[in-house]
Amino acid sequence: MSEVPAPEGLTIVGDVTPIAPPRPGYAATAYGGVAPEPVRATWLHVRPDGGVTAFAGKVEYGQGIRSGLAVEVADELRVPLERVDVVLGDTDRTPWDMGTFGSMSTARTGPILRKAAATARRSLLELAAGRLDLPVDELVCTDGYVASRRDPRHRVSYGELVAGQRLTRELTDDAPLLTPAEFAIMGRPQPRVDAVERVTGKAQYSQDIRLPGMLFAKVLRPPSFGAELVDADTSAAERLPGVVAVVRDGDLLAVLAERDEEAEFAAQTVQARWQERAGQPSHLDMPSLLIESARDPYNTQERGNLAEGFRRADGILEATYYVPYISNQPMEPKAAVAEWRDGKLAVWAGSQRPFGVRAELARHFGLEERDVRVIAPEIGGGFGSKSYYPVALEASRLAKLAGRPVRVAYTRSEEMIWSTFRPAALIKIRSGFLSNGTIVAWECQAYHAGPTSYIGRRGSETPYDIPNVAVTVACGDSPLRAGSFRSLGGAVNHFARESHMDEIAAAVGIDPVDLRLRNLSHPRFRRVLEAAAEGFGWEASPAPSQRGHGVALGLDVGSYVACCVRAAVRAGEVRVERVVAALDCGLTVNPEGARNQVEGSLVMGMGAALYEAIEFADGRLSTASLARYRMPRITDSPEIDVLLVGDPTEPSTGAGEPAIVVIAPAIAGAVFDLTGTRVRELPLQRHLR
Repeated sequence: MSEVPAPEGLTIVGDVTPIAPPRPGYAATAYGGVAPEPVRATWLHVRPDGGVTAFAGKVEYGQGIRSGLAVEVADELRVPLERVDVVLGDTDRTPWDMGTFGSMSTARTGPILRKAAATARRSLLELAAGRLDLPVDELVCTDGYVASRRDPRHRVSYGELVAGQRLTRELTDDAPLLTPAEFAIMGRPQPRVDAVERVTGKAQYSQDIRLPGMLFAKVLRPPSFGAELVDADTSAAERLPGVVAVVRDGDLLAVLAERDEEAEFAAQTVQARWQERAGQPSHLDMPSLLIESARDPYNTQERGNLAEGFRRADGILEATYYVPYISNQPMEPKAAVAEWRDGKLAVWAGSQRPFGVRAELARHFGLEERDVRVIAPEIGGGFGSKSYYPVALEASRLAKLAGRPVRVAYTRSEEMIWSTFRPAALIKIRSGFLSNGTIVAWECQAYHAGPTSYIGRRGSETPYDIPNVAVTVACGDSPLRAGSFRSLGGAVNHFARESHMDEIAAAVGIDPVDLRLRNLSHPRFRRVLEAAAEGFGWEASPAPSQRGHGVALGLDVGSYVACCVRAAVRAGEVRVERVVAALDCGLTVNPEGARNQVEGSLVMGMGAALYEAIEFADGRLSTASLARYRMPRITDSPEIDVLLVGDPTEPSTGAGEPAIVVIAPAIAGAVFDLTGTRVRELPLQRHLR
C-alpha cells in the first residue's frame, strides 16, 4: 500500500501484521509465501460528507465479505449501513493481506476494522466535546452524529466535525468495542450492499475491463499436461483481419488481435508442434499411486496407546475410503488485463491473493513491489482455485511485448483443464469399540495427492472422546495440479471419519446420532448435533431403517457444524430431499450472509458427494466441459433449513466453508439407511448403478 498524505477528514492508521504466520510447505506452495509489507496502512476514513470508507486487502468473490465488513464498521461507528463504503483488494490502496481463503475475513479482518471504527468513534466523541461544550461521558454517537445524551437535538454530524481538517489517529486495542447487547445492526439479517450491482450487470469483473488500445490475446495451450512447444507455423494467423501480431516468449505463444473473436479464430490456424510426455497415469491409477508414492507423513493427532485400545475392544472395524479429483468450477473463468506505463505495471486480476500476485510479478520482471499494482475487481467465485492465477503473468508478459494493454481470458474448458483441482485422497481407518458403542481405539492413515501433506491435514483429527488415537496424513504423487478447495482436505477427511462412525453404529446396532453423543463431550459439538437432530425431527433407530436419513458433524475454520439429511432413490438416482444444518460460528455478524454461505456449501458439497469426478489419462482430461462433468443443478437443490446456534459473546469464526465438510457423509449415511448398501467411494451415484 502506497503511503500518501492523509486526505481531509479523520483517518485511522495502524501497522500491517500478518493474519497468520506462514507455515512451512503451505504458504509457499499454495499462496506464494509472501511477507507482509513493512509499512503503515489506512484502515478507515471518515469523510467530510459524513460517509465512511473502510479498507481491507481481502477480495469479494461472492461470499459477502464486503457486506459483512460494512455491517461491522457501521454498527461500531454508529452510522447508517448505506453510508459505509468498503475498498477491497487493491495493492495501492488497501493494507497488505496474505489472501482471501480459510474463512478468515470475518474472523481476522473484521475485528481489526471494528477496532478502527471504535477508535474513530472515540476520536469523534473527543472532537465533539469541545464543539458541543459537554464532557465526553455525556455524549453518544448515533446515526452519524454525536449528540448530548440528555438532549439529542444538541448534536453535530461526523462530517461537520472533520470538515476542513486532516486528522490522523492511531488504531488502538483499548478503544472499547460494543457488546452484543448494544448491537443495532450486527446479528440482524442485512441485504448485501452490492446485490443490485451484481444482478443488474453493473459490477465489473476481470473479463469486463476495457482499456484504451487494449489487445485481446489467445494463448495456445499444450495438448496435454507437460507438453513442450517445439515449433509453430504462424503465417496463416498473421495474415488474418484484426490480428496485430503472433508473439512467442519462451513457452508462451499467443495471438494478439483487436477483438476477442479475431484472436480466437486466428489461434485455430496456428500449426504448432509439441513434444508430449508419455506414460502419464490415469484416474484409475490413483488409489494405488497414492499408497505407492506416499511420503512426508505428519501426525495430526496422537494420544493413549493404540495396542492397548484394540486389546480392550469387543469389535474391530477396518475400512478404506476414496475420493477422486474434482474441479472447483467457479462461475467466472480466470481473466487478467495488464498495462505497462512508465516502467510500472498495473494488472486487473480476479485473484484471491492480489498481494501474492504482485510479489510474483515483481520477482519475474525484476521490479520493486511498489512499481506493481494489482487490482481485484469483482470475482465470480473462487473456492481456492483463484489463489493460483497464471493468467496475470501471461497478460503482463504479452503486454510488455506488445507495448499495449493486453487481456488474457480462460474459456470454460481452459478453466477446467489448467486450473487447480481438489486432490484425490485415500483414507484408511481402523477402529476398536465396545459392545455399548464406546470407541476405545482409532487409527487413521490419510493419503492426499499433492506436493505437501498440509492441505490434507485439515479436518483429519477426530473430535470424539476416544482414549487411544493415532492420525497420520501423508502426501503422494499428483498427476494433476493439486490446489486449494473449499475446506482444503476437510471435506474429504470428514467423509471418511463420519462414514466410519456410521459403520460403527451399524455394527453395534445403535442409532447414528446416539452413537455420536455417547462418544462426545464437547459442548459446542453436542449443541450443533442436538440442534440439527431436533430441527430435523430425528427419530432414533439403528440403520438401515429404510427411511433414508443420514447425519454428520464436523469442525472447520473454528466453526462447529452438523447436518441431517433425508434422501430418496428415484429412477436409479439419489435425490437429496431435505437438509437441516446447524452452525456455531460464534458471533454471527450477518445472519442472512451466514445462511447463504451454509446453503451454498451444502449444495456444492452435494456435487462432490453425488456426481463430480475428474477423469484423465495420458495427460488429457476427458471431463473438460460441463457437458461431461456433472454438477448440481437448481432442480437438484433440496429444501434447506439453516440453524445458527452460536453464542454472540464468542469471537466470530468462518461461515463460508464449514457446512461442506458434513454433507457428503450425511448423504452416504442416508443412502445406507435407505438401501443397506455401504458406499465408501465418491461420487456415490456412480457406485450405486
